[in-house]
Amino acid sequence: MKPITSKWSWLLIFIAVWLLSAPTLSAQDRPKILRWATFPPGSVNHVMTSGMASVVDKYYKSSSRVASYTGFTDYIPLIHKGETEFGILNALEAWAGYHGRAPYYQDKNSNIRLVWAAPAGKVSVLVRANSKYKKIADLKGARVAGSYDAHMACKFLAEAVVSTAGITFKEMTVIPVSSVVPGIQSLIDGRVEAAGCAAPGMPIVREADARVGVRWLPIETSAEAVKRMRQVFPGAFVDQLKPGDAPGLTETTSVLGYHFYLSSSTNADDKTIYEVLKTLWEHNEELFKINPQLRYWTHDQAVQESAAIPYHPAAIRFLKEKGVWKAQMDKVQQELLAGK
Repeated sequence: MKPITSKWSWLLIFIAVWLLSAPTLSAQDRPKILRWATFPPGSVNHVMTSGMASVVDKYYKSSSRVASYTGFTDYIPLIHKGETEFGILNALEAWAGYHGRAPYYQDKNSNIRLVWAAPAGKVSVLVRANSKYKKIADLKGARVAGSYDAHMACKFLAEAVVSTAGITFKEMTVIPVSSVVPGIQSLIDGRVEAAGCAAPGMPIVREADARVGVRWLPIETSAEAVKRMRQVFPGAFVDQLKPGDAPGLTETTSVLGYHFYLSSSTNADDKTIYEVLKTLWEHNEELFKINPQLRYWTHDQAVQESAAIPYHPAAIRFLKEKGVWKAQMDKVQQELLAGK
């Protein structure tokens, strides 16, 4: 082996001294690693989650890990245990997971908490434009698409919609379908007279209107109707569809609305929850540029009296500082924590 020349010796010594004297990042200076759970790429959930993660990383200087799962039932337990910090849930899945509602959730995931709410969807019953049915209550005895065994949210949404009229699917002739699209296809084909869980923006709704013409049935909006609706789908609220929002609308129509929840866990670090919410709040216009679905994450929607799960304490602290957490929300929070 050849000896190291003096030239190379001095170079090695210089490198060693530089490495020893170079500044190192303290634990406080290192990027905060954040874990986000979502659906597979291509889904709306994935677009929203990865979009939020990118904005947080840009301004909070964190380093996010976005992991995809098959569905809510896979990652709600991870949020509950604190094995992932954030995930976006719909109101029903959040409620069902929180309370451990079988058969979808075998155990209570009572550590999950709401951080920020945003409108998620609007649904009602679809009939043909020339249908004799004018109100949901008229559907007694009618042939309707139902069951929705492969789509938990759709099953509960459809049942919540008809409950506003004080009726149930037991009073109709139910033609079983797996999910919303086959149900509306059945309406097109004439196998049913009404299809539930219809939402604006669905290509199948545009197809149905183009082929046979469609009309939306309004939900009932009395206090009693809303109470019945929320007994079936906690977190639901009365919303509106206006002409132009979807095919088949000639007048403003009351429909069921529900929320998405940016969710975390009582096992997550309070400072992290606070800082992530603060970052998204201050830069939420950045979200609007990423995808149209993210334009609904606005300041005025963050706090909802119809919330289906409790808010995270760190989120409450921030929302109070911003003046959007009103006194009545303290009662709502206590009732949610008590399981009411």
